[in-house]
Amino acid sequence: MRILEKYVLKSFVGAFLFCITLLIVLGVIGDILGFLDDIFKHNIPLASILSFYFYLAPFAFVNMVPFACLLSAVYVFNSLSKNHEVTAVIASGVSLWKLLRPVLLVTFLLCLFTFIVNDKFVPSFMEKANRIRQEELEHDKDKKAFATKDLAIYGKGGQIIYAKSFTPATETLHNVIIHRQGKGHVIAEKISARAVKWQEKDGSWFGEDVIAFKVDPKGNFSGDPEMHKSKKIFIGETPKDFVHNQWDPRYMSYGQLKRYLKIFSVGSPSTVRRLLVDLNYKLALPFTALITVLVGVPFSIETGRASALIGMAKGIMVAILYLPVMAVSLALGKGGILPPVVSAWLSNILFAFIGIYYVNRKS
Repeated sequence: MRILEKYVLKSFVGAFLFCITLLIVLGVIGDILGFLDDIFKHNIPLASILSFYFYLAPFAFVNMVPFACLLSAVYVFNSLSKNHEVTAVIASGVSLWKLLRPVLLVTFLLCLFTFIVNDKFVPSFMEKANRIRQEELEHDKDKKAFATKDLAIYGKGGQIIYAKSFTPATETLHNVIIHRQGKGHVIAEKISARAVKWQEKDGSWFGEDVIAFKVDPKGNFSGDPEMHKSKKIFIGETPKDFVHNQWDPRYMSYGQLKRYLKIFSVGSPSTVRRLLVDLNYKLALPFTALITVLVGVPFSIETGRASALIGMAKGIMVAILYLPVMAVSLALGKGGILPPVVSAWLSNILFAFIGIYYVNRKS
């Protein structure tokens, strides 16, 4: 049995290295084609392109590992089953679990490695990659016209800044609410503005239709609000800070997001709930690879050459169903229908049970 396990392990590792390399290369090629015109039009240096994809590599690796593990495991077990090797092993009294064990072990180690890469390297590397893309690769202003939705950041000077959207092309924050904190993170002032625009010549932000409220220690408004058609507003961040997305939960480490959540514990309940879902998902995401392998392998086992392609397609399709289930679960959590912990782990638990059930059936 040791010889068979080593054979399965060697086949899986070889297939994984091939798949992860192929997926990343295809992703890079597809991304380059998206701004190929800019490369020739603006004569973008090769060094900038290589630097961008170097810093993007950890994020790409984290997102491609589940697909590479799934494709590799399905390929290996489908190849074994089409020539009746899996049937022969099970008929000899050996459980499918023993045949699957080395693959699950390596996948679990890859999950841990993925968490480390996502936590230690992705945040800093993605900030640099975004900076290179905005400053060196995307020269066309139309490409900067996108709006970043639902910004919620902890800014300099103890300010919690909410903005419905941010448009880099006009350097404008829309529908802004600013909570200025005093001692003990207690809100001392609340400022709302229809829009806040960056004025390059002054190096400052100016708000339109500004309303400012003083807040007492009990959280009640104190005195009459101040209303201004236009007013200079202190925001310590520049437009480039908002463009680089360093406050995007996807690009934060677990520790950064946890500290960020602690700061926002005095903020909007809906924002806190969304951040709690993202925090729990940070722990659940790395195990996507293990779950997809566990649920994909038993469905891919089909005896006979004629059924081999059908089995492979079936295994991949069943595992890919994990993605919409996960998306729905996270949406229900952020919408307050499911608790954050449940929404982050529901798809993992559900598909793990499905995988265990069908592996036992095939055994």
